[in-house]
Amino acid sequence: MTNFEQSLENLTSYIQAYDDVSLNDGESLNFLLQKINTTLFYLESERAIFKKKYENRIYELTTDKKMTVARSINFAEVEVPELYLLRRILDSGYRCSDSIRTHISFLKSEKRNA
Repeated sequence: MTNFEQSLENLTSYIQAYDDVSLNDGESLNFLLQKINTTLFYLESERAIFKKKYENRIYELTTDKKMTVARSINFAEVEVPELYLLRRILDSGYRCSDSIRTHISFLKSEKRNA
């Protein structure tokens, strides 16, 4: 299994753990937020690599093969499916991270008001 695949599995397990954790457990929420954010950072670097591969493929197809840009994009999407996968997963991961941050902020405000 590659680091990329392992990171995707790790992100999935962290998000599943968030689903199971008590929203009053600030320590666990903070730990999950840290793990999710570091995994998202790694996946962003992978996304940049796949994006470059995708853009290069479009360039090759439009210049060497004289394809239209639209047709080249279709080919590139098939040849670099990781880019679409990462777009969707990163978007969801960031929403989950935002949700955890909101819960932690709520716990802090409750602690101050108590």
